[in-house]
Amino acid sequence: MRWSERSRGRQSVRWSSLLLVVGCGALALVCLVAALRGRPLALVPGLVAAAVALREVRVLRRGRRSP
Repeated sequence: MRWSERSRGRQSVRWSSLLLVVGCGALALVCLVAALRGRPLALVPGLVAAAVALREVRVLRRGRRSP
């Protein structure tokens, strides 16, 4: 089985979700640094990115609990 194919095992990883969480986390961090350097409007996309990452983490946890 290739790494990109879905596995039916219990420890399978949804790679697209993992990439989304990492990307949104990095974007939120960049926006936070920009806001600390004097650009307060950078907090808006940073908060949106953080909210999307948090939502995806919750979806991943919920999916892992269901049988």
